[in-house]
Amino acid sequence: KEQFVMDLCSAPGGKSLYVADQLKGSGRVLSRDLTEYKTDLIEDNIDRVGFTNMESEVFDARVLDEEHIEAADIVIADVPCSGLGIMGKKNDIKYHISEEGMKDLVKLQREILANAVQYVKHGGTLIYSTCTINPAENEENFRWILDHFEFEAVDITKELPKDLKIETAQEGFIQLLPGIHPCDGFFIGKLRRK
Repeated sequence: KEQFVMDLCSAPGGKSLYVADQLKGSGRVLSRDLTEYKTDLIEDNIDRVGFTNMESEVFDARVLDEEHIEAADIVIADVPCSGLGIMGKKNDIKYHISEEGMKDLVKLQREILANAVQYVKHGGTLIYSTCTINPAENEENFRWILDHFEFEAVDITKELPKDLKIETAQEGFIQLLPGIHPCDGFFIGKLRRK
């Protein structure tokens, strides 16, 4: 069966490209972002690799798209975040971050997630990710989805490399930390719609 995948905040499109590649030319990947500048970046990458099962579109993830309610097999919500996990690459983050700003980000993330959950078909998958290490933006949002919507966490232990042992993988999410793991700080969670 052909899969329909929505990537809600996707520029420059790396995750969408990976999914489109995994679909082996079948299915459809809809990659969205807020501005034409960002979707142009996605389009450049689509053109570069020549995928025909992927398209981009300017769309504000805070706005509910009623056309796509319960339409997607997989929804990827890699939401705007504080970026605390990538400060090693973007050290200017520390000069622009504030407690109030982080609270506003959580509000924005939940606004996007409240729409994202509606696009997932029953039995479909929601992937939630950020490039931060802030628990309010990560585990707390993951648990917020479980508490407010008909979703269940999916054990991701088998999807991880054998040398990556993180206990919370059984609970459906992992938090990668710079200095502990050989990468930037990153959160990823997997949920299934009941």
